[in-house]
Amino acid sequence: MSQFPVELQRVFERALMAGHYQAGDVLTLRRLSERFQAEPTDVAAVMAAETRKGLVQELGPGEFQVQGIARPEVGSVFVHAQTRGLRPTSEVRAVVKEPASETVAQKLRLEIGAPVYRFERTRRVREEPLANQVNYIPFEVCPDLEHDDVSHTSFQKLLEEKYLVFLAGVEERLAVVPAEPEDRAVLGLPAGGSVLRVERLARSSSGWPVVWAVLHVHPDRYQYVAKLWPAAAELLRRSWTEETSSSSTKRG
Repeated sequence: MSQFPVELQRVFERALMAGHYQAGDVLTLRRLSERFQAEPTDVAAVMAAETRKGLVQELGPGEFQVQGIARPEVGSVFVHAQTRGLRPTSEVRAVVKEPASETVAQKLRLEIGAPVYRFERTRRVREEPLANQVNYIPFEVCPDLEHDDVSHTSFQKLLEEKYLVFLAGVEERLAVVPAEPEDRAVLGLPAGGSVLRVERLARSSSGWPVVWAVLHVHPDRYQYVAKLWPAAAELLRRSWTEETSSSSTKRG
């Protein structure tokens, strides 16, 4: 895995937040290299990361236009749960920097082997386990994640306030699938059970993916799922109806 210039990114983003660059300003690798006394290859890596975040737009080879600080267009599931009185909490089980697998690289539009964070959590509502969640994030999106505490706050708010990542769109895919061994351990499910699989691919205003999340949701938390994911609740309802109908047919 190549070494990403984290400190240079921080310096550039502090300059952006301080107003040294305004929306519409045109930046070049040469001028940025001179200003920050940095290697052009490092500046190029930072500009690629800022393009992914939606903070700049590439105009041509070595030329970028500042887009400014966007406003979030996608609401946080954590905040959504709070407003409904569900008292959400999150237990972080692992934060690991690792090479992107072929699947992760494809989802996040990265080269295979590029550094990503694997961020594993147990999501709870009212102290009950709701979901076994794994997020994959390009390292350059939040290059200090292993030191952040998101046990009682929103991961999305952390992205916005510390890393200047604002979600502009989320694609979701839903399915009812067999529970994996880790789901049984995390969610307390019996052998042979099923979970609701929710895949969420979040993009910045530039259209680049910034987070790929996979949640395996406890099927018996229907009342919570109905409040957080109405479409997912309908999928669960249909699945249960089909299972009940199938069981009745077999007994008959």
